[in-house]
Amino acid sequence: MLTLLSRLQAGTLGELLTVAKLNSLGHAAYISPEGAPGHDVIVVIAGLAKSIEVKTRQFRTSPAQDITRWPVNMTTKGGADFFIFIELDLRTLTPTFYVLTNAQARATFRDYIGGGNCYPPEVRRLITPNDFSAVL
Repeated sequence: MLTLLSRLQAGTLGELLTVAKLNSLGHAAYISPEGAPGHDVIVVIAGLAKSIEVKTRQFRTSPAQDITRWPVNMTTKGGADFFIFIELDLRTLTPTFYVLTNAQARATFRDYIGGGNCYPPEVRRLITPNDFSAVL
């Protein structure tokens, strides 16, 4: 049986996969320095640095069954230009990327005291998987 990665391992892997994907699309992308406020990745688009918050959730059976939320604290992360939510299939380590603008992430966000979540069913209805046109 597959073992879940730790939250830190899954998060770091998601950030690395995001940087690799953006670089493969011809963009200069970098992991932000540890502790950088409000984002995980920087990508340069048309000469301008844009911030990306990456959230990775992993699954063993199916994303619809195993992934019920992407936790986001909009108080600290809400200034990111883009959000990338990743569904990581542990059977193959294959990522599915959902690229959202800040406005799209806020449209799928539900706030509660101490944090909040973006909900996968709403994200899946709004965003085409693996479509990076919002960043391009």
